[in-house]
Amino acid sequence: MTTLSGDAKEVIYRNQLVSIALKQGYNAYLPVYDSGVDLILHREEDRDTKLVQQKARWTIDKKYIGRDIWIAFPDGEQWYLVPHDELLILGKRHTKTQSWDKGLYSKSPLSKQDKEQLAQYLFG
Repeated sequence: MTTLSGDAKEVIYRNQLVSIALKQGYNAYLPVYDSGVDLILHREEDRDTKLVQQKARWTIDKKYIGRDIWIAFPDGEQWYLVPHDELLILGKRHTKTQSWDKGLYSKSPLSKQDKEQLAQYLFG
């Protein structure tokens, strides 16, 4: 079996995410320059637009605060699409860690409590 690089995994995850988005009526646009937004999802019928940062797991990052960025991440076979600042509120308990003091916190897999809190943000 081939071991995939991080870049290869990112492409696979992006393709999964875009496929799910297309099934929900979104079109996906890839920015020419990545300034914290990996892709833009737009659904014409209701004009819903989401600036999406794709992650390999649940992630909060100080550089995304207040930027209206949505974090898309898988947990097993499930995908979640959550406003970053909502993740920050739900993950308040993680902001008292050394990792968060440096500006970033991520975790995987989700706990049962996390899954309950994020149920409304299941994507796909």
